[in-house]
Amino acid sequence: MSKELVYSVGSTFPPLSPGLVRLYSMRFCPYSHRVRLVLAAKNIPHEIVNINPKKRPEWYTDIHPAGLIPCLQFDDGRIVYESVITTEYLDAIYAEKKLISQDPYERARQQMLVDSFQRIVALLFKALKFKDPEAFNEICKILDHYEKVLSDTFFGGTDVGFTDLMIWPWFERFRSLKSLLNNELDKDRFPKLTTWIKNMTVLDCVKKTSVRQDHLIVFTKQSLTSPEPDYDIGLEKPKEEEAAPVAEESTPNAE
Repeated sequence: MSKELVYSVGSTFPPLSPGLVRLYSMRFCPYSHRVRLVLAAKNIPHEIVNINPKKRPEWYTDIHPAGLIPCLQFDDGRIVYESVITTEYLDAIYAEKKLISQDPYERARQQMLVDSFQRIVALLFKALKFKDPEAFNEICKILDHYEKVLSDTFFGGTDVGFTDLMIWPWFERFRSLKSLLNNELDKDRFPKLTTWIKNMTVLDCVKKTSVRQDHLIVFTKQSLTSPEPDYDIGLEKPKEEEAAPVAEESTPNAE
């Protein structure tokens, strides 16, 4: 039985593992993907507990009052949620490999890029849900700015940084969902972004947290048409007599 199965209504709270950061996540959630990327990039020992966002376990509302993901829980009682806030917090307390610039202007510039990317998130949903070709055109217009400001190997410079990891989940989805979008990024229009995508795909943190494309396509199709998509696509489902899933653990060298 897979350790990645979601916890749903009626499940039992899995005890915290001493010394590990716990991430409450969902395999196909791009916001949770942000946090998984940071945990992997900084080699932070952690465990993952996947939550069914439609049928949240009763105990989860004691952890996050709104029941949303992603959310971090520490074994000393600390709880931090919202994807950008959690990643900034992790970068602050695990300072060995900084992702966020210490220069005030550069930090502001990176945060502006992350904030403005939310427009693309909304347009991607519109393009997928309503098969709206104009939505994809609007995405490309916004990406023109990212193409313009990308001046090095990564948005963070020669090393991967905060902006790279915060926007990558949606680029991974662009690649995986091009058959659903009936479109893809124009390599001639976005030569620097095309190279950046290639640079991102070889990173260990990206490889460790990547979502299988075939599973993502099936899940996306279901989520656009069904009120209760299968969050455990591709996983071995438990038999009725088997116990609830246990938390997924990772070490500094493997998720």
